Amino acid sequence: MRKMLLFIFFSGVISFSSIGQDIQFFNDQNIQIPNNASIQIFGNPTDDQIKSVVWIKNSGHENLTLGLKKEVISAVDGSHNSFYWGSSIVQNEAPDVPMILAPDQLNKDFAAILIPNYTKGIHRIRYTFFDTNKPENAASIIIEFNTQMVFGSFNDNLTFSLSDAYPNPAESTVYFDFTLEQNVLEAKIIIRTLLGSVVAEHNLEGQHGKASINVDDFVEGIYFYSLMVDSELKLTKKLIVQH
Repeated sequence: MRKMLLFIFFSGVISFSSIGQDIQFFNDQNIQIPNNASIQIFGNPTDDQIKSVVWIKNSGHENLTLGLKKEVISAVDGSHNSFYWGSSIVQNEAPDVPMILAPDQLNKDFAAILIPNYTKGIHRIRYTFFDTNKPENAASIIIEFNTQMVFGSFNDNLTFSLSDAYPNPAESTVYFDFTLEQNVLEAKIIIRTLLGSVVAEHNLEGQHGKASINVDDFVEGIYFYSLMVDSELKLTKKLIVQH
């Protein structure tokens, strides 16, 4: 797999209920992802494949025999989606073999996979995990693959440029060098957590300069910074904070 970057966000109102409490989701940083959350994954149309890893935990007191239902909400013609289930790649809507989890067991063997095949667009797939013995005990997650733009590249008319964040890892302050042309009405840098919460926004003023963002109050870990130009997302990259 070539370039791949994750940018995670919540869409809509996330509801919590007693149903599905035994089934919990985590990302590969061991941060819990709420039931019904939407995870957005950015990639290039030219990538061999784009993968989103999701860990699954049995937080109940009894063994869980998990089944899985895949629902393609939207997809771009020419692309292919599948998922990694245990030791095999599953192309169909559901796996043939259930996943058995003991109480408090965390399984790291699930991943959603997209082969973009040079297609551009939004691919949204819902994965619903359920206890085959109690189907009402279920939890869902939506994986949204975004291949609308060549990731990390600048637009053709070169109306902006942005340096990589430095230092990275950052301890107290992170800096960005930028250049904007006169026809840019608004540009800003947004920093989000892995779960999509906005922790900082910084407006870029003038045509040239250096932006600085204080990260003293950030919890140590991985973040993502995005450049927005005239309300359009232009790039997203990873930032590490270490105090």
